[in-house]
Amino acid sequence: MKKIFKIFALLFLITNTNCQNNDFDDTLKLPEVIKKEDQLFELLENITKDETDPTTSITCIDFIYPFQLLIYNQNLQVINLVTLTGDEMFSELLGNLPSNNSISISYPLQTTLSDGTVFIVNNNAELKLAIDACSKEDIISNCSDLFGSPTGTCVWKVPFLDNENNDFAGAVFTANPNGTINIFHLNNTYVGTWVFLFIDDKLYLNINISGTSTVATAWNLNYEILVFENDLFKIKSNNITRTLIKTCKDSEEYEIGDMGPKGGIIAFKKVNYTNGWQYIEVAQNDFQNEEWGCFSSNIIESQFNQIGTGIQNTYANLNFHNNLNNYYVNPSICSNLNNGTLASKTAKNTIISNAKDWFIPSKDEFESIYNNLHPLNLGNFANSNYWTSTEANTNNAVVINMQTGVVSNSNKNSLQTKTRVIRYF
Repeated sequence: MKKIFKIFALLFLITNTNCQNNDFDDTLKLPEVIKKEDQLFELLENITKDETDPTTSITCIDFIYPFQLLIYNQNLQVINLVTLTGDEMFSELLGNLPSNNSISISYPLQTTLSDGTVFIVNNNAELKLAIDACSKEDIISNCSDLFGSPTGTCVWKVPFLDNENNDFAGAVFTANPNGTINIFHLNNTYVGTWVFLFIDDKLYLNINISGTSTVATAWNLNYEILVFENDLFKIKSNNITRTLIKTCKDSEEYEIGDMGPKGGIIAFKKVNYTNGWQYIEVAQNDFQNEEWGCFSSNIIESQFNQIGTGIQNTYANLNFHNNLNNYYVNPSICSNLNNGTLASKTAKNTIISNAKDWFIPSKDEFESIYNNLHPLNLGNFANSNYWTSTEANTNNAVVINMQTGVVSNSNKNSLQTKTRVIRYF
């Protein structure tokens, strides 16, 4: 269930009644000093600086300027009185304050809530409570706005990263603004809910997938937020770190045969943008001939034919070989018939026009590419078989002849089969 949060806008009117002039008395000491290591000091920094990180940005509080601030040395002697005129000046002062200096604000503070209610803050503890109450609501709202997107606009994709668990690489999360979520994984869609919450002052994302599937078991957790940027989201739970990359619908419209945004050819078009893509863009050139993979292996998660499954076939194949003990330099761990090359690994590492999301098409995707581009004499395909990312059986993978359109099987260790990569967008 999505929790609805109200954002409280607090306006702080700060006046200094302890110093009437600039003639400082070094013996003057106020008990309500704010030291640089205090959490309240950090909150003040987050309020005043131009912060783009939604996990720290506090926009629900405004200071009314000008007001004065006392600065103390390590002996709590007043060494300066500064008249602040805006957030930029306040932020600069806080950022440059020496570690052995402190500041103080004169109490009481008059706080006006968004409903017009006047609230009085009498000390640092009450000020921190007021900021905490506001900032947590604000941070949750900021993160929710960035994570949830209207249907058909943006999704979060799980990339294949060599230093992370890749069991769900290629999965797509569609986070809806109403707190529901869809996960597309291995040609199935799972539904559930999402919500941000604070636990012991740390921000978490809770994901709850309906049912008792392996996907639900793996994802139904509270995830600590490690990194949250506009298009990158890194979370952690149970010592597993997962990364999500945000992608959005391309504003351009394309037709079959057009040049794609990364220099390839548009080879397939869906009616609508779903599961993070509407178009298939095929690269214009082959790369070196390599093996499909381990002879006498069985990679169930690479056996999908359907359009929309090529990326997960490719990533499942790569994940299988990465989990073997040093397969690339010791392919005999699988079979003496293999040489350690792997087309899916090269595909994943391919960079064309700064795009890093290329993969090998599934059987149905490659058939659609043939049917759409061959009549137009586009694609620069050879009179040869090309690997699909679809496994046929333990010793064979599906191939397609791009001159005839004939689909057949080929030994996984064949070096006569070519590879062409595609991408979704």
